[in-house]
Amino acid sequence: MGEPAHRAEPDLGEHRPRTVRTTHFPTTTESVRQIVLAARSQKTPLYPLSTGRNWGMGSRSPVVDDCTVLDLSGMNIVRTLNLDEGYAVIEPGVTQRQLSELLAGTPWMLNVTAGCADASIVGNTLERGDGTIRARSEDLLGVEVVLGTGEIMTTGGLDRHGLRSGAIAGPDLTRAFVQSNLGIVTAMAISLIPRPDAIKLIHATFADKALGPVLEAMIRVGRSRIPTNGLLRLKEIFVVPEGGSPAVPESADPGSVTVQVPLLGSQPDVENAERDIRTVFHAVTELKTFRAIDSASTPETDDLYDRARFAHGIPSCAPLRAGMRVDDCAQVDASPVGWLMFLPTVPLRRASLLEAIDLMRIESEAHRTAAMLEFNVISQHSTNMVTQIPFVREPASIERAHALRRAARKSFLRAGFPPYRSNIDQEPLELADRSVDFQDGPLSELKRLCDPDGIIAPGRYVVAER
Repeated sequence: MGEPAHRAEPDLGEHRPRTVRTTHFPTTTESVRQIVLAARSQKTPLYPLSTGRNWGMGSRSPVVDDCTVLDLSGMNIVRTLNLDEGYAVIEPGVTQRQLSELLAGTPWMLNVTAGCADASIVGNTLERGDGTIRARSEDLLGVEVVLGTGEIMTTGGLDRHGLRSGAIAGPDLTRAFVQSNLGIVTAMAISLIPRPDAIKLIHATFADKALGPVLEAMIRVGRSRIPTNGLLRLKEIFVVPEGGSPAVPESADPGSVTVQVPLLGSQPDVENAERDIRTVFHAVTELKTFRAIDSASTPETDDLYDRARFAHGIPSCAPLRAGMRVDDCAQVDASPVGWLMFLPTVPLRRASLLEAIDLMRIESEAHRTAAMLEFNVISQHSTNMVTQIPFVREPASIERAHALRRAARKSFLRAGFPPYRSNIDQEPLELADRSVDFQDGPLSELKRLCDPDGIIAPGRYVVAER
């Protein structure tokens, strides 16, 4: 059974409202397959979502009008929890909270994001989200997917009984289903994090005027670490136009920037890493605060309590709710403050990072709209830049925020910093941008092979026709 045709509900980013034909709530892979077969016979486009918390990017809305939405939140079974080998096979409706609680007291923990505790692990991983310990794409082992033909396939050594033998001989298409619309992922095998003997959270703040030396220190630390063992972040860079912005949190300090990284390992290894990082950061003359927090003993009254829990694989909604000014995550899409995301990739290089910040400052001033910037060091040569564009939900502010997002796409692309994730309004343009510079024609052939009628999430990442 599905809901009748309706207009998609308003979303946090105030994107153009889409018309939705109906919404189905399948609970098994077979029910998804039957919906796909029916949709193929009727040439009905389908738009799958996990829990619909793709906030700032479109929430529950499809890219194009007149799709049938597949809400997979009812597929919430942890099919396998292998505590000997350290992996789980989960369905799209499994949340961070659900799996984290199952792992409590075990030798393993979850690579959680700083977002909603009740957000989907599968959805965020497929969208290349970043966890606290490493990029979520590093967790991905294999998928079960229903293709646009109605066929079911598995990848990465994952079998149909929910077991994974490991990588097997032959081509592996697992990553072809990341940020693509080749099929509907109905299960995912993910790698868990070995629970270490010690965990600390390094949290350092610096005066904004020392941004150059801070970047040099961050790069030095980033290139001396294994990027998949504690994600290094430069964050809380507030770009505020001269006239100010009522949407910026009251706690924001535009005069400061923060560097944060969790340290995991044996007690001696963590202490040695803390000492080395302390030495690097204290060499920056504008260091304001430096804290090395023992995550296991951080009191609830500490401002960094939730961030310390993230390092332990325990999700929390508190920071998100505070930023959105809501009491419950169900209220986010109707929160008093709107929120757009702009997510480009920027090299881990001082000149590139400074250029990216300067570009956003220029666009912020031009459009009289603030932005909050973060750089996640996902490798020893690259960062994911996370830009939050908050706005008051009234017409003029909404238009300025969207104008800033559109302008940022163009200016960052000219600088060689293309987006690594797209929102529903900009996605068609960013697909066209990609086709200019990248030889990805074979992807269209793959799309036609997996989804010959083009019914799976039209407009998302891979197109059947140029």
